[in-house]
Amino acid sequence: MSSMKVTIVYFSGTGGTKRVAEALAKALIQKQIQTEVYELIYEQFPQNGDEDLLIVLYAVHALNAPEPVYQWIRGMERVDGISAAVISVSGGGEVMPNTACRTAVIRKLKAKGYCVNYETMLVMPSNFLIQADHNTALRLLQVLPERAERIADDLISGKAVRTSPNIIDRVLSFLGEGEKLVTGLFGRGIKADGGCNGCGLCERNCPTKNISLENKKPVFSKRCVMCLRCIYNCPKNALHAGAGKSIVFKTGYSLDRLEREAENTKPTKELPKGVAWAGVKKYLEEQQG
Repeated sequence: MSSMKVTIVYFSGTGGTKRVAEALAKALIQKQIQTEVYELIYEQFPQNGDEDLLIVLYAVHALNAPEPVYQWIRGMERVDGISAAVISVSGGGEVMPNTACRTAVIRKLKAKGYCVNYETMLVMPSNFLIQADHNTALRLLQVLPERAERIADDLISGKAVRTSPNIIDRVLSFLGEGEKLVTGLFGRGIKADGGCNGCGLCERNCPTKNISLENKKPVFSKRCVMCLRCIYNCPKNALHAGAGKSIVFKTGYSLDRLEREAENTKPTKELPKGVAWAGVKKYLEEQQG
């Protein structure tokens, strides 16, 4: 086994980034690389500095990283030149306006003494605002293992990959931080209807511990990061957004269901159509190439 030690730290809402972390860890372990995986949960952040390579994974949020990623980095111990990679996950791909979504994380890691030599974007089925067509969603899940293996090879070989976001996207990323100020309002606006049976699943699974039960009904605080895990995972479909409800898919969102279908569906090379899916089309074309 290689003496190289890799630590993967990720923040995931509805499961897309978790799948990426698992796929990448599997690829590294198959290559005899010692790999540990940690999920960022409220006030349960992993220690850093005991690795040869740190991989930070997160879904793009407000053209940046979710706030728990920044909270963890702020509490990090300083290191001396340990290598790091930053991998973002989105439903739209590496296109304007989110090409600067890793800039702040990379800057903060460098301030802690990390040497960030690698960054990239992975694409998973979209979970908000615009829903990918069924074929595209399945195809994205099917190509993930091969994509993860490519990244694992890059990281093991020490390949350097850095991007240069344009100035417009950098400005939009900076302005996007302001959107996080309203996520707490989104969370507080979530309500449970009469179908709620007080099972507490939302409380137990909230990654920011934003939900508590009072009289067997969920109550939402201001730590919401709008990951939508509680709404989509409710077994009774009893949770509903107030302000911003238009971003939530009325038909729900389940990666478990999509994965089962992807395993039993013959891969297709059909690509998504439309300007909104240009980044996803490019991503899949690269995979086919």
